[in-house]
Amino acid sequence: MKLLQLRYFYEACRHNNITRAAEELHVSQPSISNAIKELETEFGITLFHRLNKGFSLTKEGKIFMEHAESLLTHADNISHIMEDMGHKRNMLRIGIPPMIGTFLFPKIYRGFKEKYPSVNIVTQEQGTQSLIEAIEDETLDMAIVPSNNLSGNMFHILNLTQTETVFCTAPNHKLAGEQMVTIPMIQNEPLILFHNGFFQNDVITQLFSKYGAVPNVIHYSSQLYTMKEFIAGGIACGFLFKDIVQLVSGVAGIPLSNPIHVQISLVWKKNNYMFNDMVRFINYVKKIF
Repeated sequence: MKLLQLRYFYEACRHNNITRAAEELHVSQPSISNAIKELETEFGITLFHRLNKGFSLTKEGKIFMEHAESLLTHADNISHIMEDMGHKRNMLRIGIPPMIGTFLFPKIYRGFKEKYPSVNIVTQEQGTQSLIEAIEDETLDMAIVPSNNLSGNMFHILNLTQTETVFCTAPNHKLAGEQMVTIPMIQNEPLILFHNGFFQNDVITQLFSKYGAVPNVIHYSSQLYTMKEFIAGGIACGFLFKDIVQLVSGVAGIPLSNPIHVQISLVWKKNNYMFNDMVRFINYVKKIF
């Protein structure tokens, strides 16, 4: 069994299509098909049920896929570590939720790239839960996320700044002129929220539940632009960081009577190899916050 065979098998599974896997890997379709057949012959198992369109994994194939994915992740991590030791990595994998990616990250990115132009910063934009899982799985090096509910047992947490979640409406909404709003005042308003797994979704749901209420959500999104357009267009109300409201037009931000203060932090996994570029990034962030 060779690592290249595992990678061909894994990509075929990921795309559920040998043609797309071949295009992704820049190899011929027979190369992937032959690698899979060699694995099946070596172990005396069938990995796929061949179908007219694509294929489905057998029981053995599913087990093999899980172990192949784990092994390839470890192999990639070893490669990254060795490249780092040889000063050839020059890459940072950073996770950022949409709102933080709008008001905080550009400032950090600009300054760091000016100081270290050779470092390639690869960003992944998702909800906090998915980003934390990616750090645990070592597919991300670090993330800039709300850390209110994070434990310091598994992660290093470097606090950067604080913000506040505010209730948001169109400027002509009946509540736009209020000094603050309570949950009873807004519990029947149509809302747009980020999907499950986003920090904002969790804290708003918990806040409503304290009043025995359920948010009247008419739409979920993972895109900040969509949320802004729904709110500014008067389609729904929502919840954004105060810093975001100050940057966008057409949205009125109203404080909540029970404020939701948000601690934003740089987070990375404990007891992990520290790449040179990670150390540079952490030290740079410490200087500007």
